[in-house]
Amino acid sequence: MLNVLILAVALACQAHAQTAIDTGTASPAKPAEIEVTVTADPAENPATGRYVLTAGQIETRPMANSNLTDLLRSHPVVQFSNHSQNSLTQGEIKPDAISMHGSRPYEGLFTLDGVRMNNDLDPVDPGNGVTLAYGTSSEQGFYLDSRLIESLAVYDSNISARYSGFTGGVVEAGSRSWKGGQGGRIFFRHTDSDWNETITDDRLEFDSANNDRSNPARFQPDYKKSDYGAWAETGLTKNLGIVVSASRRDSKIPMLYLGGASYDIEGEELVEIDSPTGYRNQRRQSDNLSAKLSWYPTAETTLHWTMLYSGYEEDMFMNGSANSGYHNEHDGLGGILNLEQATRLGKLELTASYRDMKDARDSDTHYQVQVLDYTDWENQKSFVSGGPGSLDSRQKNAELDAVFTFDRFQTGAVGHRMLAGAGLNHVKADFTRDETHYAPTFIISGGYVMPYQADAFFAGSEDARYTSYHVFAEDAMKWKRLTLRLGLRMDRDDFIGRNNLAPRASLSLDVFGDERSVVTVGANRYYGSSMLTYALYGAQNNGLNHVYYGFTLPLDSPDNDWTPTHDYEGLDSLKTPYSDELMVALNQRWRNSQWFLQYVHRAHRDEVRSRPKYDADPGTGYEFWRSIREFTNDSETDSDNVFLSVRNIKPVVWRGIGNTFGASVAWQETKSDTALELGYSELDLTLNVDPRYAWYNGSVIDARDLPATDFNAPWKVNLDWQAEWKKAGLSMFNRVTWESSRDQVYKHNSGTDDYYPLPDGRRARKYSTARIGSLWRWDVTLQWQPAFARGLGFSAEVSNVFNRKNQADVMTWNDTTYKVYQPGRQVWLGVFFDF
Repeated sequence: MLNVLILAVALACQAHAQTAIDTGTASPAKPAEIEVTVTADPAENPATGRYVLTAGQIETRPMANSNLTDLLRSHPVVQFSNHSQNSLTQGEIKPDAISMHGSRPYEGLFTLDGVRMNNDLDPVDPGNGVTLAYGTSSEQGFYLDSRLIESLAVYDSNISARYSGFTGGVVEAGSRSWKGGQGGRIFFRHTDSDWNETITDDRLEFDSANNDRSNPARFQPDYKKSDYGAWAETGLTKNLGIVVSASRRDSKIPMLYLGGASYDIEGEELVEIDSPTGYRNQRRQSDNLSAKLSWYPTAETTLHWTMLYSGYEEDMFMNGSANSGYHNEHDGLGGILNLEQATRLGKLELTASYRDMKDARDSDTHYQVQVLDYTDWENQKSFVSGGPGSLDSRQKNAELDAVFTFDRFQTGAVGHRMLAGAGLNHVKADFTRDETHYAPTFIISGGYVMPYQADAFFAGSEDARYTSYHVFAEDAMKWKRLTLRLGLRMDRDDFIGRNNLAPRASLSLDVFGDERSVVTVGANRYYGSSMLTYALYGAQNNGLNHVYYGFTLPLDSPDNDWTPTHDYEGLDSLKTPYSDELMVALNQRWRNSQWFLQYVHRAHRDEVRSRPKYDADPGTGYEFWRSIREFTNDSETDSDNVFLSVRNIKPVVWRGIGNTFGASVAWQETKSDTALELGYSELDLTLNVDPRYAWYNGSVIDARDLPATDFNAPWKVNLDWQAEWKKAGLSMFNRVTWESSRDQVYKHNSGTDDYYPLPDGRRARKYSTARIGSLWRWDVTLQWQPAFARGLGFSAEVSNVFNRKNQADVMTWNDTTYKVYQPGRQVWLGVFFDF
């Protein structure tokens, strides 16, 4: 991949140099023949909650790990997980999970050039460490590099009928397009644990030696992170051009591996082995590679063809387990063809796209051996060796989409702005386990080795496919000072087999008729996505088999009587989750400032969760009780959000320095009967747990009234200040963030006092609260690109400048609850060159 990256940059530079020779100049210039016609997006209606960052703003903001979500720290509605910006795991580079208006983090819509980029395979990591049945993943199918995009927009309320497949909000990225110029940028950034401050609970032994099999990357005291790459654009003809980009983000995390005695299987024998103790690197790597051709054959016609690759991989091992190495991959390959055609009636947009997304795990071994040594009953020992097994999940999407935006027209005294569209999307997903994975357990007692029981995930594959369809229409009707926007969208897919009708309505009043004071009310419904994980859960667990008492080596011996142990049901009766929204907003322009006040209520219903269903297992000849994972639509969440934001419309210039200011204050309250961060993956297999109730701070309550366990900062204040001194080539961005104190809800996890007995004999899960104090931090980014450097520039990004001790969460480990803090002062240093 690195060779491809270097080659792409070299080709782009060569094309730029050749263009400079042909034209006799190296300075960017847009040919006069190219005229780009832009039709206003109906989503720009002031009724829509819209937040936009341009390429210039993206360049100057703190970018942390250069993911899209890193750019949204100033958004008043976006809530980040308490686990993000975690001082314990600063070596990670994956995108942080976000939530809007109490939605599940995987129910936000991520798009690139209007095409969905979500991962629907299995987007939740339940936090249970490494599992044999499935791998780990995240919400985004493509880990896009924020430095390689041209714009970023967020829609959080009164969202146009053009968008669907979410219950939270929309994050829309636009890739760089050639518009007639030549040039580009090469960049490099680096940070190191030796430069940064790490803040931990004083009682916590923060050492990678304490990582274990259940969580192999919990503690990361040492790391080195770099990101580098380039983008370039050039014209191929007078109306045809290309933009190419490539980047790599890399993290090396040295961890102490604790070796020692363990056991392994050799043929028909269990043998003792020994592995050395020493440091090993866990590695994270994220690559982006893209090319976008833009053709402007006429002033009315534009054609874009985008090809992109996003790859993420990590090398892992489980501390204390011999032969436990494994390699995770999360890859996306896509192509987007977009035609924009201006007509006498309006603009037609046709989009064809193909995405191929993969999550794969490659394990060093196809077994996991557990040995329980009862030789000394007062000092019992347990040994585990082997890896989690190899598996592969894949999602392929082929999509066609058409949207027509009508030019404004009048019918009597009423003006109209209409748009309509339709599309279809064919999805194919598969899950493959190439090799049977065995998990035997042995008991050593009295000098004898006894095979006890064994699990096996048999090799095999299963696939699921469906086709979804959608049609929508929307009309923004303006009469005098009133604007009524009505929209209706219908989505249907073969998997759910239901027609989902989503009405969208908003009414805006221009109070004084000068567009300075606009009051808006809205009522909307948003349907979420069909999660492929439900369809593929059968594949992941269908191969699960068990030997209850004793087994024979080798494990694939025909003498072993494997009993199928399926543990799921309910996949055939699921509905699509939805969110109903009520909102009211005031948009006020006063002199050089824009004020926005908004209240939004969201009722998330038919949310999917998994709960235990208990049944007797007749397959063994005994009446053993087993738990079955049942998928249901009986989860719900309610969220209220109020925020006020203000910004200056034009920069305030003082002594040649342009200053842009922004501020926001937001309040939110969310209640949910399922942990937002876990959603459908949350499952408590303890016998007789009633998920309808919870024991909370001494009382039994309805689980629907339980405060959110994550994404739950009640009050947030953001202050942004960007200063640009063009004459000196200096720019500076400052962000000050404050969050109020809160009572953090957490599950009991002591092992002895986790449940409360209910009168009917069932039990409720116990929750308590830990007080987390208020926090504030100052982040700053500086860039210096002096004219005499001829394109060379330098950057410095410092987060938590004053090294504040900010608690973000609580963590239960080894039956003790610890405070978890945000990172202390962090420094990124960078260099870039514009050509």
